[in-house]
Amino acid sequence: MIDIIKPELKPFHLAASYTIGSHILPGETINTIQKILQGKLKLTILPCNEIIAGIKEGTFDLGLIESPLFDSSLIYKEWIEDELVICSKKPLASSLGEEELKACKLICRKEGSLTRNFITDFLKKCNLSYESFNSLSEIDNATAMIQSVKWAKPNVKNPTIAIMSQLAIQNELKYNELYQSRICNNPMIRKFHLIYSQGNQDNRAVNHIINQLMKDVF
Repeated sequence: MIDIIKPELKPFHLAASYTIGSHILPGETINTIQKILQGKLKLTILPCNEIIAGIKEGTFDLGLIESPLFDSSLIYKEWIEDELVICSKKPLASSLGEEELKACKLICRKEGSLTRNFITDFLKKCNLSYESFNSLSEIDNATAMIQSVKWAKPNVKNPTIAIMSQLAIQNELKYNELYQSRICNNPMIRKFHLIYSQGNQDNRAVNHIINQLMKDVF
């Protein structure tokens, strides 16, 4: 049973990161939110730091982010656990070590992005770095990264890979359009968060949507 919110004149403004907004919300999840709000929904897709700024300014009612920059003036709730995995067009070994990574052409996020910083820290723990790969090309859009891997020319010696959200490529994995591997057999786990302002903690629409999103955890 979905609780319906009495429609208001202004739309509910939801902000989501590129990965969440482009690959996780579309479909049943966003349809459920629209039903709760009776269609009064505006979705904006932005980098996580801009979402946080918009929540603080009151531009957004609720934010969904993959890389939390914690701010004491905001409320954060853990939502979904996600794993970043190596994705490739052809099957590779289930675990790639330093020698295997040296042959790989990596498509990665731009330097300074929160996701890239997260991956950098993970690589350091494995005594690796971005310099461990054969070559790098930078893209700041998750969809473009996925498509770049899917359309890369087959190259057994130097395969093209990307480090992507497992949730974002679950359909491609299901239908064998892409394949996944781990680095040094270590899972790269992160948590997605829901964020909103202190002033919205008693907002009925915000609370209903959060409760529904918690029910829809993958």
